[in-house]
Amino acid sequence: MRRRVTHVDPLSAARVLALLLFVQGFVLGALALLLRVAGIDLPLPLTPPPGGNTITLLLWTPLSFGAVGAISGGILAAIYNFVARRFGGIEYEMEKSV
Repeated sequence: MRRRVTHVDPLSAARVLALLLFVQGFVLGALALLLRVAGIDLPLPLTPPPGGNTITLLLWTPLSFGAVGAISGGILAAIYNFVARRFGGIEYEMEKSV
């Protein structure tokens, strides 16, 4: 059975991508914090800004990742809807599971 995705709700996509990137930011922030506490200071883009402390990694990283996810999720869904309206959406096949 072939199906086609013709519309993605931008608010829904923004919400889902924000949550996924928030979790990713928390995991990466915690990992960077653990490495810093262990004395390993890697040149990562996750290092806190000058004047910031290591707690910044647990607060700033998830929030900034989540904000970027919300914005990009909404924009990408709107672009997808525009493209799908003109050229067709993504096709996929489904089958009944046993």
